Amino acid sequence: MALVATGLTFALFHGYFDHGQFEIKQVQWSSTNQVAMVAERSDREALGGLEYYVLIGNHVLTPTELRFAYYSHDVAFSAADDCLSIRWIEARHLEVRCRDRSLDSGHINVRKRQVGDVEITYVNMN
Repeated sequence: MALVATGLTFALFHGYFDHGQFEIKQVQWSSTNQVAMVAERSDREALGGLEYYVLIGNHVLTPTELRFAYYSHDVAFSAADDCLSIRWIEARHLEVRCRDRSLDSGHINVRKRQVGDVEITYVNMN
C-alpha cells in the first residue's frame, strides 16, 4: 500500500494528472545550438488561469515534454502574464523581457539568474 501511495504522490507532483494544454509561444536558438522557449500552460477546467514559463534546452520540446518540464526544476522563469519575450544577447546569455510594461514581482513564480552555463538577464521586471 505504501508503494502505491508513493507512486501516486510522484505522479501528482510530476504532471501525470495535469490535463492542461501546453504550447510553445516563442523559440530562440543560440549560436551554440541551445534553444530558449517561452511556453504557455492553460487549463480550461481549473480557475488558475494562464501560466507562462521559460525553458532552456537542446531541442524544441513536445507538449508532453513541456508538461513534465513545467513540474521540474528546469523552469528558468515563470509568471502569470503573457508579456514575456526572449532573445539571446550572447551565446550563453539570455534576456527575458516583459514587453510594453513592467512585470511586478507578485506575478512572478520562478526567477533564476542562471541555468547551467546560461546567464539570464531580466528587463522590465521588478
